[in-house]
Parts: sequence; C-alpha cells; structure tokens
Amino acid sequence: MDKITSEKFPSALVKVRRAAQITLPREIRQAAHLEEGDYLEAEVTDSGILLRPVSIGSREPTPQQEAEILSVVN
Repeated sequence: MDKITSEKFPSALVKVRRAAQITLPREIRQAAHLEEGDYLEAEVTDSGILLRPVSIGSREPTPQQEAEILSVVN
C-alpha cells in the first residue's frame, strides 16, 4: 500500500472563522470530489483532524436524517 504524502495530494492553510467555520480551498474540494451540500465526518487522530466524505444516500437529507446527523455531530 502506498504511503499517503502531501506530495500526492493538495494541501492548504485554512483559518477557523466565526462559528468555528472553515472554508476548504477549491483544489481540495476538487481533489476530494466535494460539492455543495456534501457531508464530511470529522475525527481527531494522533496526527491531527481527519475530514472524510460520507454518503447519506441523497444530497438533500430528510428532516429525520438531518436530525440524526446533527445529534451525532453535536
């Protein structure tokens, strides 16, 4: 298995803004095939923070799905 290095994938400096929001630069979004409305799972690891795209079925969650996602996130 290839070791993941920053040479293979784009990296960028991002700033945590008001309400703890961050903006992922275009190059990162394109490399990860992210679009508006996609969800990311955030996990704290020994190396830092890992953001991983997750599929929840459709781009627009039902109110029940959204409540379930938010209950896990909060």
